[in-house]
Amino acid sequence: MSVAPLRGGQARMDELLTTTLDVLKETGYERLTIDEVVSRVHASKATVYRRWPSKSALVVAAFVHAVSHLPAEYDTGSLRGDLLAGMDDLLNEMERLADVMAGLIDEKRRNEELATALREGFLDARKQVAAGAFARARERGEIAPDADVEVLWQIAPAVVMFRWLMMGESVPREEGHRLVDEVVLPLARAGRRVSAPATPPPPPPRRRHAPPSS
Repeated sequence: MSVAPLRGGQARMDELLTTTLDVLKETGYERLTIDEVVSRVHASKATVYRRWPSKSALVVAAFVHAVSHLPAEYDTGSLRGDLLAGMDDLLNEMERLADVMAGLIDEKRRNEELATALREGFLDARKQVAAGAFARARERGEIAPDADVEVLWQIAPAVVMFRWLMMGESVPREEGHRLVDEVVLPLARAGRRVSAPATPPPPPPRRRHAPPSS
């Protein structure tokens, strides 16, 4: 299906999608209306519907537009530099979008288009960038050959997003950097040699004493 052009070009589209996100922050997904969005940007409702045929499609486009600036890779020359750059970007995005994402978590269970946008536009893109950073680190000998990259890349985003979205607490930048330095990097260097402490053996059975003879 062809995509209808928006009069005013890219600048007009950027304005409309940014406004959609602003309204979403104020109202939440359920109460957001296209009427409210177009009234703020003085756009034609018919034109908007020709390009985005539903509220869901418009919200998906606004969210993807908001997170589309992520670089293909950081490649600072070290794993630590790459991870810190990624952490800074993640924290910046959570400052801008945490309220939006919190409001979309429940809706994505009912909306496959939205769930796909969150997965592919946000999570998968970050996974790809992190995978590249760990692959270069492995080539440089910075991490253990058997480091579990599939687990490692998730640690920092999991902690940051849990704190922000579930606990309602922002993550200070120095705390995010400490997460990289004191958790992710040591685990990456140790590889799969890190294991849980061995379970202590059970105590020996108590000896039963024979009753005294009468």
